[in-house]
Amino acid sequence: MHPGVGKKLQGFLRRVYKKRSLFLAALLFLLSSIAPVVAAKIPEPTAIVQSQQDGKQLANQASSLYRNEKFAEAAALWEQTAAFFAGKGDGLNQAMALSNLSLTYQKLGQWDKATKAVEESLALLKKQPQGKETLKIQAQTLDVQGFLQKERGKSAEAVKTWQEATRIYGEINEPLKLAQSKVNQAQAMQDSGLYRRACDTLLEVLRKEIGAQTCENFSNLSSDDVAKNLQKITPQQSSLPTVIALRSLGEVMRAEGQLRKSEIMLTSAQNLAQQLKSSQELAAIYLSLGNTARDIYQTEVIVGEKVKYEEQTLKYYQQAAELSSASSTKQQAQLNLLSFLIELNEPSRLQQAQEIGRSLSLQLSTLPPSHTGVYQQINLAQNLTQLAQKDSSMLKSNAQQTRLDEIDQILVRAIAQADSLGDTRAKAYALGNRGGLYELPGATQNLSQAEELTKQALSLGSTFESPDISYPFFQQLGRIRKAQGDIPDAISAYTKAYDALQSLRNDLVAINPEFQFSFRDSVEPVYRELVELDLRDAAALKQAGKNEQTKERLIQARNVIESLQVAELNNFFREACVTSIPRQIDEVDPATAVLYTIVFNNQLDVILSLPNQKTLSLYTTPIKQEEFQETVEQIQRSLKSPDSEVSKFTNEYYKKLYSWLIQPLETELTNSKIKTLVFVLDENLRNIPMTVLYDGNQYLLQKYAIAVTPSLQLVNPKPIAQINLRAITAGLSQVSDEFKSDFEPLTNVELELKTIQKVGISDRLLLNEQFTSRQIQQQVAAVRIPPIVHLATHGQFSSKADETFILAWDRRINVKQLGNMLRSNTVYQDGAIELLVLSACETAVGDNRAALGLAGVAVRAGARSTLATLWRVEDKSTANLMAEFYGQLEQAKKNNIGKAEALRFAQLSLLKDKEYNHPHYWAPFVLVGNWQ
Repeated sequence: MHPGVGKKLQGFLRRVYKKRSLFLAALLFLLSSIAPVVAAKIPEPTAIVQSQQDGKQLANQASSLYRNEKFAEAAALWEQTAAFFAGKGDGLNQAMALSNLSLTYQKLGQWDKATKAVEESLALLKKQPQGKETLKIQAQTLDVQGFLQKERGKSAEAVKTWQEATRIYGEINEPLKLAQSKVNQAQAMQDSGLYRRACDTLLEVLRKEIGAQTCENFSNLSSDDVAKNLQKITPQQSSLPTVIALRSLGEVMRAEGQLRKSEIMLTSAQNLAQQLKSSQELAAIYLSLGNTARDIYQTEVIVGEKVKYEEQTLKYYQQAAELSSASSTKQQAQLNLLSFLIELNEPSRLQQAQEIGRSLSLQLSTLPPSHTGVYQQINLAQNLTQLAQKDSSMLKSNAQQTRLDEIDQILVRAIAQADSLGDTRAKAYALGNRGGLYELPGATQNLSQAEELTKQALSLGSTFESPDISYPFFQQLGRIRKAQGDIPDAISAYTKAYDALQSLRNDLVAINPEFQFSFRDSVEPVYRELVELDLRDAAALKQAGKNEQTKERLIQARNVIESLQVAELNNFFREACVTSIPRQIDEVDPATAVLYTIVFNNQLDVILSLPNQKTLSLYTTPIKQEEFQETVEQIQRSLKSPDSEVSKFTNEYYKKLYSWLIQPLETELTNSKIKTLVFVLDENLRNIPMTVLYDGNQYLLQKYAIAVTPSLQLVNPKPIAQINLRAITAGLSQVSDEFKSDFEPLTNVELELKTIQKVGISDRLLLNEQFTSRQIQQQVAAVRIPPIVHLATHGQFSSKADETFILAWDRRINVKQLGNMLRSNTVYQDGAIELLVLSACETAVGDNRAALGLAGVAVRAGARSTLATLWRVEDKSTANLMAEFYGQLEQAKKNNIGKAEALRFAQLSLLKDKEYNHPHYWAPFVLVGNWQ
C-alpha cells in the first residue's frame, strides 16, 4: 500500500472515529420504568396486571444484561419480551421490545437481524393510535434505525431518518431530544462530507451560544468573537446535546481549516463536559482536540509552538484512550496515537508505536463486523505498513515478511467483514489497500497481484460512481504500470485519476474535507506525477519525430499544471470557490508569452506558450534539488536584507536562476517580439519576484513587463483602457492600542497616500481611526464603477487562509472577510475591483508556500489585478514608486499600455536612483492576475 493512498484513507478514518453519536442517554432509561430504550406506558386493567408485570420483569432483565454488555443473553430476552407483548396484543410495547432488540443486535454485529427488528417495530407503530406516547416511541425507534444506517455506511439514509425523528420531537415538544436528533443529523452529514450543511444544522442547536444563524455568518465571526460568546455559557444553560454540538462544530471548523476556532470550540466543550461529568463525551472531545492539535502541529512553523502542539497531541490522544469506556473511541484514539508516533519518526516513538500496534492487532481481531471496525482495521494496516517501512533493520528480513503477511491478513479480514455488511465502499477501500501492499518493493512485491486487486477496487468504485475512491486507485494503477515499464498505459491510468479529481473539483472539499489536510500527500501528487509522465513521454516522442503526439502530451501537461494551481487555491480556502475558464494566450494578449514552471526532484521544466503558435515548447534543465533550494533561499535572504553579507554575492544567484528559466528560451522570445512575460510559478519560485533574474548585464525587468498568475484560466482579459480610474485609499501610519504589541507604526504611509491623492485619482483617504472594516465596505458599496482599492497597512500572506490578513484600525481582516467586503457592491458583481493594491504586506516568516496567500487574496477579492509586496520596505521609496505607478497608469489608459508596463516603468525609476537601485526597494512589488 502506497503512503499517498494511506494518508487519504487515514483522513477518512479520522472522520469516522470522531463523530461519536448521541447514543448515550438514548441507550438507557429514557422513558418509563419498563424498558431501557423505548417503552410505552402499560395500561393496567385488573384482569392483566400480572401479565404486565411479567413483561416488565423481562424488560428489566434484558436491560440489565444490556448494561452489563451481555448482549447475546440480552437479545434472547428482548426476543422473549417482544413475543410476550405480541401474545397479549400489545403492539406498542412489542414495538418497544423490537427496537431494543435491534439495538442489541447492532452491538453483536448482526446487521440483517437488527434491520429486520427495527423495520418490524416501525411497521407496528404505524398501526397504533397516533397519540403522544406512540409518536415518542416512533421517534426513538427512528433514532435506533438512524444509528443502524450510519453504522452500515448509509449516512445519506441516516440523515433522512433523523430528519423525520426531528420533526416528531418538535411535534411532541421534546426540545432536548430534538436538539439531540439534529446533532445526529449533522454527524451523519459529516460522514458524507457535507460539512457546510452539517454546520448550518449544528447552528440551529447552538444559535444562542454562538451568535450566528448560518455557517456563512459564523465564518465571518472572528475567533475572538467566538471565544467571547462561548464564555457566556454556564453549566446551568448547557446540556449534553449542546456539548456534543459544540464538539461537532469544532470538528467542522477543523475540516474547513479554521483551526483556531476549532480549538476554541473544543476547549469550551471540554470545560462543559467536565462540569456535566460526562466521561464518555469528554473522551470523544479529547480525541477531537488531539486531531486539531495535530493539524496545528503540522502547519506550525515557529519551533516553540510546534513543540507545544506535539506535546498536546500526544496528551489528548492518551487521555481519550484512557478515559473512554467505549471500545471504538478507545481504539480510534490508539490508532491516531499510533499514526502520530510514526509521523514523528523518532526511535523512542517508533518503539512505542510497535507496542501500540501489537495491542491494536489483538483488539481489532476479536471485534464483530461493523462499519467503524472495518475502517479501523484498514487504518491499522496502513499504520503497520508505514511502521514496517520505517524500521530499516527489518526491511529485507524474514521478520518484515512475517509483519507484511500479518498486515495482509488484517486486510483480508476487513474485506470479508465489509462483504458481510454489504458495505461496498469499505470493501473497495480494503481491496485497494491490499493492492497497495503488493505494490511495495521487496519480498512481497507482486505487481500482477497488485494490479488485479487495484482493478477490483476500481470495479467496485464504479458501481456507485465514487470518484473520491477511484482517483487514488487509478493513481495506484498508474504507478504499477509505470513500474512495469508501460508508460502509455501509466499515463492513461493517471489521466483517469486526474479526470476523477476534476469531476470532484467543486466537491472535493464538500465530499471529503479530510483530504485538505493531506492535500500535498494525497491530491497534489496525482497532478505532479501525471505532468512528469507527460513531459517524459513528450521528450521521447519529440526525439522519435512524432510531433502531433508530442503536442498532445505538452497540452495535457499545461492543462494539468493550470488545474493544479486552481486546486491549490480551492484547498487554500477549504471550499470550491475558484471559477476557471480555459483561455488561449492569443485570446488574452498577442504580445505576451506564458511560462509554466514545474519543479521536480532533479530537474526544472519550463513549458513556453507563445501567441499565434499552435505548439508548445518544452525546456528541461537538470538541477540537483539541494542546489535549487539553496539558490531560492539565498535570493530570498538577500532581497529582504540588502545590507547583509549574502546580499553582496546575490547577482550570481540571480544569474543562475536566469540561466535555468529564461536563457534556454530566449531566442524564441526575441523572435516572437514578446513584450510581456506572464509566469505560472511552481513551489518556492512563487516567493521570488521574477524581475530580479539577471543575465549579467540586465535584470529581466529591463527587458520585459512581468506579471504572475495562479492560472491563465483565472485571468479576465479585459484591458485597463476600458476602465475609468478612481481609487479608494486607506492605511495605517499608527496602530490602535489593541495591536501595538504586535505591530509597529508605518511612518511613511501618510506620505504614500497623500502622494496618490496628488495624482488626482483619489478624493478621500481613510487614515488610521478612519480606516475600519465598515468604512472600507461602505466606500466600495457606494461607487458606481469598478474602483482601485489601495490599502497601505500591515498584512501577512500565508499558506493558511486563517493566517492571511490585513490590519485595519479596529480588527484583523482575514482573506475571506476581505473578499466579502470588496465584493459588497451590487452594481458590478463581476470583477468588482479593477485593481487591489496592498503596499505594506509581507510573506509569513518560514512559510515556503506563503505566496499562495497572495494568490488567494487576489482571487478572493474579485480583483482583476492585485499589486502587492512580498516583503515590507520601510522607506519613502514606496511612496515614490506609487506616485510613478499611478502617473503611468493614467498614461496607460490613454496609450493602451497595460498595468504590468506601468509597474515596470515605476520600478525602473527606482532602479535608476542610486539610493534605491538595490532590488530590495523595487522588486517586492508583484502584479498578480490581469496585466493589461
